[in-house]
Amino acid sequence: MNINNIDSGDSPHYDLTERFLLFIRNNKYPLIVTLGFFLMTSYITFFHHDYWFEYDGIYYLHQGEEALKGNGENGRLLGSTIVGPIIYAVTNYIIKDGFLTLKLFALFGGTLIIFVSYFIIRNIFDWKIALVGQLLIAVNARFILQTTWAINEQLSLLFIFLSLYFMTKKQLRVIEIILIGILLGISFIIRYQGLFVVISFLIFLIIRNKNYRINLMHCGFVVGIFLIIASPLFLYNYFTYGKIMDSDPNYYILDSKFQTQEWRNILLNASAHERDISGIFLDIDLFLKNYFYNLFYHNANSLFNFNTWINLSVMPMIPFLGIVPILFSVIYILKIKFTKKILLGVIGSFLLVVILIIQLGDIKNHFFALIIIPIIFLGVLHIRHIEKNLLPLLILSVVFFVGTSIIPIPRADQLFPMWMIVPILSSLFLVEIVPKRLSNVKLTNHSKELAWKVAVILVILVLLGNVIFSYRTILVYFYGELPSDLKNELNKFFNTEPRHQAGKEIKEIGDILAKQPGIKHSYVMSDSVAYSYYAKSKFLFTSFQGGIRGDAINKFVTRENWSDYDVYFSNLNSHPPDRKNIYRPIPDYIIYHKPREAYDINPLDREKNQYEDLKILADPTNPKIPSNFEFLYKDNRTGVTVYKINHIR
Repeated sequence: MNINNIDSGDSPHYDLTERFLLFIRNNKYPLIVTLGFFLMTSYITFFHHDYWFEYDGIYYLHQGEEALKGNGENGRLLGSTIVGPIIYAVTNYIIKDGFLTLKLFALFGGTLIIFVSYFIIRNIFDWKIALVGQLLIAVNARFILQTTWAINEQLSLLFIFLSLYFMTKKQLRVIEIILIGILLGISFIIRYQGLFVVISFLIFLIIRNKNYRINLMHCGFVVGIFLIIASPLFLYNYFTYGKIMDSDPNYYILDSKFQTQEWRNILLNASAHERDISGIFLDIDLFLKNYFYNLFYHNANSLFNFNTWINLSVMPMIPFLGIVPILFSVIYILKIKFTKKILLGVIGSFLLVVILIIQLGDIKNHFFALIIIPIIFLGVLHIRHIEKNLLPLLILSVVFFVGTSIIPIPRADQLFPMWMIVPILSSLFLVEIVPKRLSNVKLTNHSKELAWKVAVILVILVLLGNVIFSYRTILVYFYGELPSDLKNELNKFFNTEPRHQAGKEIKEIGDILAKQPGIKHSYVMSDSVAYSYYAKSKFLFTSFQGGIRGDAINKFVTRENWSDYDVYFSNLNSHPPDRKNIYRPIPDYIIYHKPREAYDINPLDREKNQYEDLKILADPTNPKIPSNFEFLYKDNRTGVTVYKINHIR
């Protein structure tokens, strides 16, 4: 159809149709990948995830509901904002199923991220690299999980990815800069991590060329628009809590590997009473020890897999291997010519790091510095060789990683805002660098053709490895089937018997409690809010590590001798939240099992609290269980026990 021959009265309609059809034809492969990802994750979401066991999703939904009821000042989100929870709560008034609401946000958010990721890469490289990069994201186990879990992650991440699309355009017009400010502002008011992206983009705007007057003006546009978008959140925080940002970095710093009892006690007390004491400045030496451990081991481990199953490596099953394509690609894009001067600089930076590690560090915790510091040295020297629209992503990866290393990242997927550079460089390595280097080796008369075949095989193997790893990860998280030897893995793959879904016992226990008289106004004490979600009851959080060693269990459930921090943290995570310690509830039911590893992180506190005392609750026949604890149920598969607490009124 020739749109020039269309009658003027109909031309807008046909012009739009033509544009749409042309877009489909020109982008059929990324659309197929996006559709495939949507169908795959929809299948997992609706056929393998029938029970809501994710703590975060229920917690954020409850916080939003409380804010809409006018109880926002009695709650606190330690690592996020209230905007996301309010969006979920408002949406849920229409859908009327919190589990479905959060799943839909994750599903459509993840699918749109997959779609836009192709165009981010296409802004920089050709369609082959963009397609392989998109596929590497689509088969990533952590990204699949994040898209199928009912949690508070994908919405903020989607706006970050949309901003990256505009950042990576070859020519940045004022309209793109304005849109970036808007998108990052929206991302920030949902989750604070968008702030690191703003800082990264401002750095890029300043150094992109020598026209500093225009660059600073564009920085002003971004900052101004960002602040306008963020101002409703700042105003809400100020009028509700008396400060523009109501978060507590010490919440995550308290999970640091290296601690002293005095340092920990001060931070716990400061958090419990909301005092402005930072773990960063309380003990600089201890902070730096933890910071460099996070930077060069803990967080880097989540990114490249040194020894963890939970990682974002493009080759997640094999430790360290995911670093290889990144290193070769960085050297390739920097267009380095290894002159004598450059080689001496690389060797010098390497030896300097070796000396620093010997004098101040530990090779087990800081070996990654031996790789990354020389690379950063080369990057600084050759920054002008980098494609201008790739530079924002490189700056983001450094700023985000360096900035967030003040805390040990709890989950690998929290690195997704800066992770885009990993599949991009890995795709560049597989699609361009490998065939180019192999074709230069004159083994046969058809070296170029052979090189492409090898590259295609490598791409298939990497994608297949990710698919297998993702499948295995799904079994771990949705069915609790931990990895084992090859024979058992093959048996599991061909096993046609129904599997036991994670969270099924939570639903069963919730249904049992739902039949108890007055359950709607009763408090259920446990470490998972999912029980009370299904029971439609109130919830009192415990990590089973409060109280004083040797105290009576009845004193534990009344929180009589809990520390100020344990009470405060319990109140924040309960439903309804009780930041001001107004309600002071006493539980009517307690659901016990051995504390999860997520709460098993405080060896300095272990000997003082009731962690060991409470283990008797795992055995309903134990004569030491208080007489007012009425046994209701025990799940033989998980060992979870449920008691009704008959208080004397």
